[in-house]
Amino acid sequence: MIDESVVAGTLSEALKTGGEFAEVFVEDRRSSSALLDDGKVEELSSGRTRGAGIRVVVGDTTGFAHTSDLSEAGLAKAARAAASAARGGGGG
Repeated sequence: MIDESVVAGTLSEALKTGGEFAEVFVEDRRSSSALLDDGKVEELSSGRTRGAGIRVVVGDTTGFAHTSDLSEAGLAKAARAAASAARGGGGG
């Protein structure tokens, strides 16, 4: 899903911008559903949810950011936002 080196870089970015602890959560979920009415298919749908959440802790404060951009740059931006929120900057 995401290369280990990209995750390591994301954690490094979160820590170098002030975090004392950081973690990354990644989700890639597919779903399908069918609506039946009296045995007859009325509606079919499918979807995919992808994204990552990054949590950064500074002292007693936790910052969180999420992104659907799973590129190295997108994850780094979210890591900086989470670290900023944890430092009391409100994200960014």
